[in-house]
Amino acid sequence: MMILQPIIVLLGSAAIIPLMDLLGKKIGFEKIKDIVTIAAFSIAFIILYSFSGNLPQSFSIDPYGPPLGVELRVDNLSLYMAIIFCGLGLLVSIYSIKYMEVDSGLDKYYSLLLILVAGMIGVAFSNDFFNLYVFWEMMCIASYTLVSFRKYKWEPVEAGFKYLVMSTIGSLISLYGISLLYGLVGSLNFTKLHLAIETIYRNGSAPLSLLYLIICMIIVGFGVTAAMVPLHTWLPDAHPAAPSSISAMLSGVVIKTGVYAIFRSLFTIFQPKIFDFGTILMIFGVLTITIANFMALMQKDIKRLLAYSSIVNIGYILVGGGIGAYVLTHYGLKEASIAGIAIVGALLHILNHAISKGLLFLCSGCFTHEAKTRAISKLEGIGKKMPLSGLSLSIGLFNLAGIPPLSGFWSKLFIILAGLSIPGNNFMIIISIIVILNSIFAASYYLWLTQRIMLKKPTEIVEKVHEAPLSMVFPIIVLAILCILITIKLDLFIKIVELASNNLLGGV
Repeated sequence: MMILQPIIVLLGSAAIIPLMDLLGKKIGFEKIKDIVTIAAFSIAFIILYSFSGNLPQSFSIDPYGPPLGVELRVDNLSLYMAIIFCGLGLLVSIYSIKYMEVDSGLDKYYSLLLILVAGMIGVAFSNDFFNLYVFWEMMCIASYTLVSFRKYKWEPVEAGFKYLVMSTIGSLISLYGISLLYGLVGSLNFTKLHLAIETIYRNGSAPLSLLYLIICMIIVGFGVTAAMVPLHTWLPDAHPAAPSSISAMLSGVVIKTGVYAIFRSLFTIFQPKIFDFGTILMIFGVLTITIANFMALMQKDIKRLLAYSSIVNIGYILVGGGIGAYVLTHYGLKEASIAGIAIVGALLHILNHAISKGLLFLCSGCFTHEAKTRAISKLEGIGKKMPLSGLSLSIGLFNLAGIPPLSGFWSKLFIILAGLSIPGNNFMIIISIIVILNSIFAASYYLWLTQRIMLKKPTEIVEKVHEAPLSMVFPIIVLAILCILITIKLDLFIKIVELASNNLLGGV
């Protein structure tokens, strides 16, 4: 039952926020809803952290238990993801106190934010497709609504509707793949599916083409939310339209939930020693990196540029997961250490990107909050007028650019080294070279953006601005410090990520 506690705290708080809003208006203290939201995230985060000494844990909500029933399970991987989700949610809720104060209906905003994070944690904890899909839809519905929260403008409504349509189609594709699995096995439990699919493959009781069709449906279905090319087009529209706090959640954690669902489903059910889904992931990964990089270079809106940058980094993560799976398929246990390096790189990059991109979108929110523009040309030199926000932005950009010794350099290096560690494999060498060239290319526009924001002479618009309020700057500083802290304590974080990667490579 303890597994449910963080989800219950978040959903229970989401339910009482409207009542707290009414109470606040009656007693003349309208910030009570902000306090309840921050308290809920803080309590949920503490509960999640308390799990770390007692893993794995599982809880069946069906009297028959697994594999017949539906099940929640917490291991190092799911806890790793859940802490990232809840931690960024906490910082975004603090940021929103001042950033969202001009908007109406903030009780709904906070309730949706709590539901969003509860859904993501539920996805991470699910050990069967029934639970996963219910929590997935909870997350998606909350995110559609938050993107279009400023419904009095056409841009958010259009972006939210596009996201709704594309994500719904993706969810239906994944649901159809899940239904085919259920038809083959008669269960949705991951543990049962793990054993049954191997037996089906060995016996030849289902066509191999059908099993690969299911794999592709899972990748494509969840890949829409992961913003994987060519399923990415909703994200560049959603980011400029959404409040910057929600942009931080979308790029920081929501799209990572899509990657998590792909990795957890495939590595658990379709064992890489049997099924070569690693090749599919690597091809999608390099396409995602390359196309999004070129699109990022053409952007004049800071939030659209950061949106395409997020898509690029999803590509790195997909390539890392793909290399790990590919090595296990074609080389087996003797090269398992190489697969482990690739998966560690992918999971470490999830952390690096969540922190850095959350930081960058919150910084862009500070800039647009003060300067009332998203145009990069009009934001030139704003770092000189907003030094804390500007310096924090620079740290985030350097981290994503992979500037040594920041941790963003190491996560990319692990992925690249894993790809180059198989001698004589031309396919892996080509994939690695593409990743290297794209990393250099991406670093160029990260540094270009840093130069525009920090070194250029302030524009006329920027001359009038001043540093953002403390409640907005505080989460930014925390994220910037985390970028540096992960670098300083890299060995500790690698050990944490290794534990998470063992759960992925172990399958169950």
